[in-house]
Amino acid sequence: ERFTKIDDENRVKETEVLEVGYKDLGFDVVRIQLEIVEKDSESCMVRSTIEYEGDDKLADVVSHVNVRPLEMMAEIIGKHLCQNKSTL
Repeated sequence: ERFTKIDDENRVKETEVLEVGYKDLGFDVVRIQLEIVEKDSESCMVRSTIEYEGDDKLADVVSHVNVRPLEMMAEIIGKHLCQNKSTL
């Protein structure tokens, strides 16, 4: 991965996949954007977006491109932070 955008003020990070994973499926470009949206002083949500470019022949593979791995990672991190809140 390579970070293509880091905006700490707006809490946005964007990466471009350089090799393996989605690239192995045949996509030319895969960008993943994460945005942290504050709900209140105690909680937030993560808005994730995947943008991809490739040939029309990849139509059958597109269903495999999703944000589920990012969602699972955010849930695990959230649980860890809540459990260790008193030590932060």
